[in-house]
Amino acid sequence: MSTASSPPSVPVILNPSARNGAVAKRIEPLQTAFAANGMEAVLVESTSEQNASDLAAGFAARGAPIVVSLGGDGLVRAIAAGLVGTSTSMGIIAGGRGNDFIGKLGIPKDIAAAAAVVANGRDRSIDVLDLDGKICVGNVSLGLDSAVQEYADSVRRIKGHWVYLYGVVRAIAQPRRIDLTLTIAGERVSFRGLSAGFANSGRYGGGLKLSPEAKLDDGLIDVVLLKDAFLPKLGAELVSFTLGKHNLHPNIHFSHAREIHIATPKGAPPVEIVADGDAVARTPATVKIRPESLKVRVPAGQEQ
Repeated sequence: MSTASSPPSVPVILNPSARNGAVAKRIEPLQTAFAANGMEAVLVESTSEQNASDLAAGFAARGAPIVVSLGGDGLVRAIAAGLVGTSTSMGIIAGGRGNDFIGKLGIPKDIAAAAAVVANGRDRSIDVLDLDGKICVGNVSLGLDSAVQEYADSVRRIKGHWVYLYGVVRAIAQPRRIDLTLTIAGERVSFRGLSAGFANSGRYGGGLKLSPEAKLDDGLIDVVLLKDAFLPKLGAELVSFTLGKHNLHPNIHFSHAREIHIATPKGAPPVEIVADGDAVARTPATVKIRPESLKVRVPAGQEQ
């Protein structure tokens, strides 16, 4: 409990294993940056994703105005699960490889600049995805993204967001097709292709864009389906799609929905589901939007 003469205490939940332990090097700069902005960082290590969620929920129940994440997108997802539906805001200090969510929010990767956002930014209410009770802040995907993540996790010599580009190249070079039965906004769709994505933020893989026009507060899920097509042609369509030219991609289906049921055809094996860069479930599953249910601290005057 802070006194009138002491700086306000801000809980910072960190993942000590993020980036193979490299997050530990960010602790001292974070403490210095918080002090420079009149705050005291109270560091709490999480032992698991569920533990991080429980810690965040506990701080919210005790009336903490903000809880800060120091880690990657997986830790952001875990803390968001503990804060969703509360009046406590989430602050974010980058500590992972991709850091895609803060890129969408306009939060800088620099520790000092991000600490200034925690101290002087504003609270913004955003949507989250609900995958059978699991909270996701960015995207839910099946197929290509799962392979990209698998290849990215398998390499150690490539650093930062370049590891995701490596994963994309490997995944496209050896594509795996998936068969799904989707119910999108009440309409049943049979799908065979390379990837099915359901976006809230639209960013993944260290800056790649699943859905360039996705908005965090429109109450909608962006549905992006990559059909089975001649790969060079599909690659060209992906470039134009990323640039926002939605009339130049006959093999990329784009739509919006508030709820999607994901299943596989009868007799087909289940398909792995990736949320915010981590494999979290298998089909069948249902993903829903929970509009404006999470508060996040963002730069003052900035909207993305």
